[in-house]
Amino acid sequence: MSFPPPLTTSTKDQAENPILFIFLGASNLARSLDGLKLCIKKCMLPRETFFLHAMGPGRGYVSRGGILNAVYSPILDSGIFEALRKKRIKNQQIVALITDIGNDIMYGASPDKIIGGLQYLYNFLDTFETNIFITSIPVDLENDISELYFNILRKIYFPNSPVSYSQASNNIKSINQFILESSSQRISVIDDMKPFYGIDKIHYSILKSQVAWSHIAEKLTASFNINFAPELKASEVALSMVNNISRILLTDMLGIKKKTNETF
Repeated sequence: MSFPPPLTTSTKDQAENPILFIFLGASNLARSLDGLKLCIKKCMLPRETFFLHAMGPGRGYVSRGGILNAVYSPILDSGIFEALRKKRIKNQQIVALITDIGNDIMYGASPDKIIGGLQYLYNFLDTFETNIFITSIPVDLENDISELYFNILRKIYFPNSPVSYSQASNNIKSINQFILESSSQRISVIDDMKPFYGIDKIHYSILKSQVAWSHIAEKLTASFNINFAPELKASEVALSMVNNISRILLTDMLGIKKKTNETF
């Protein structure tokens, strides 16, 4: 896997400048992407907002992954970095969300490789003075999931995974430790998402997805002078889920519909 070299740039935080939001993730992000974008656009008005995103069910940061015949390149090899160079406007503020971390573990990637990928993301985005938000992996296997239940979930979501219960547990701890210790002036760790997850401990509960993404949207926009607190509507979340199914079938699986220029 080849990573593009970071660019060095200088920007100033100016209140009237447009904002670029970069969203990186997997199935949770893909399910609610459209609602999240609409919510942020509305609360940031009259300020212009732009988006770039790389996501998809089962997607990894350093590993190829996907669902059925929808296979995605690793996020770090998706082309989104080159797009950032081309699309960024001078003095444009950038906010990045790094979420849905964990699929790489089940694809057999080592903690060192995953942590190295996250560190690369930090370094690259820092050259643009990006405000980075990252969610930790919201599960402690030893306390949240039995080995039997883990094996059932692995058969369903990662049928070819060689990773054992103990391996996954240890790897999650190592990666979460890195994430928590990376908190800094420009890196904000969102470590309170666990209550929003459903019974599989992988996806947000459908009943809590609206609140989960409203919570994240509030974090992403907290530093800006906005007119009202961001809140996704239930109808927006539902429409996002429908659009996600359509995107997976028509674009990612069948190739009938082209990706938008925001999507990687």
